[in-house]
Amino acid sequence: MPDLLTHVLLAYAAAGLLAWRTRFPERYVPVVCVGATMPDAMKAAVVADVAIGSVFGVPYSFWGLHTLGGVVALGGLGALTIRSADRRAALGALVAGGIGHLVLDLLVIRVDGLGPPYLFPLTGWLPPAGNLYASSDLWPVAVALAVAVPVWIAREVW
Repeated sequence: MPDLLTHVLLAYAAAGLLAWRTRFPERYVPVVCVGATMPDAMKAAVVADVAIGSVFGVPYSFWGLHTLGGVVALGGLGALTIRSADRRAALGALVAGGIGHLVLDLLVIRVDGLGPPYLFPLTGWLPPAGNLYASSDLWPVAVALAVAVPVWIAREVW
């Protein structure tokens, strides 16, 4: 999956529809989109993995950020940056975006047919992978655009 763009577009579509049709506050739509990027923070930490492993001589990885526990931890840190009156709602929006990211990643084709241990802090269970698309496929971006653009137009017009 062309990762970040697809995750953000689909998070925008879901949160935008929610804000458009319910009492979900409009100001949390971008917060959900930020939450959808949180699990991929572990990809930015690859350099730190190598550096820490080299300096201390122990294997180290930030893979835990790409799990439910990582989403909740990063969501909690992100919520601390929001004014105290809105922290709970911001935490919910960040975690919802992150969980949406994990669900989309479960649909990636995996060689062994098993997804990563997304429920890491609770269990090491490996869920079955959806095997819907390869991570290098471009069509998920087209689908995400086809979903997000009409939501954006509808929200702007009505």
